[in-house]
Amino acid sequence: MSHRLGVLIIAAALVPAAASGQEPDPAVVIGEVWRHEGEFRFSVTATGLFDEEAQRTIRQGGTTALDFTFELYRRRAGWFDTIVYTLPVPFSINYDAFDRTYRLFGRDIRLKTEDFDEIVTQCTQLEGVSMGLMEELGLDMNATYYLVVRVSYQPMTVKTINELRDWMTKPGNQTREQERSGRTSSGVGSRLARALMSAAGYGEVELHGESARFRPVDLPER
Repeated sequence: MSHRLGVLIIAAALVPAAASGQEPDPAVVIGEVWRHEGEFRFSVTATGLFDEEAQRTIRQGGTTALDFTFELYRRRAGWFDTIVYTLPVPFSINYDAFDRTYRLFGRDIRLKTEDFDEIVTQCTQLEGVSMGLMEELGLDMNATYYLVVRVSYQPMTVKTINELRDWMTKPGNQTREQERSGRTSSGVGSRLARALMSAAGYGEVELHGESARFRPVDLPER
């Protein structure tokens, strides 16, 4: 298979979020599947992940990770389905307190903005994910396939936790008495670090979604 296979994410159009007094439960849905100039493409939407608490964690210095894994399966009657291709699409989000902007990092995107909703839209509403050319994927146009998406959401990454732990135990952030006793600093910064660390792991989400069965020959051309 050619190494030219990659991911193309077309930025989703920004749409105002529906006003609601309650956050929806986290969910992920695979939408339309189509062909475009020989490429196999699809859309996916994840909802209910980024609430006010998630935004607060990011603003306080945490780095949030949202990782998609897409798997394309071929249906085999009377036997185990076989996986054709796997595509990881990772995102990370943090906050730059110096210029008060959110930053989104992905495989094919670098976004810096003051608008948190824009960040969320760009990493949860993927309108044009491409697995590459159907010919390179070796798809049988008349066989039956389906997509599976797995989503891993970490409000605070392990890297952030380790950085906070290192900062808390750094000698320069402790008084001499605390260094002798082995106790960590009780300053405002250290209290914030401990609060963030205690929240680590809370809110982690694993989601799973699956598309309808389809035959490549039946897919619409867009």
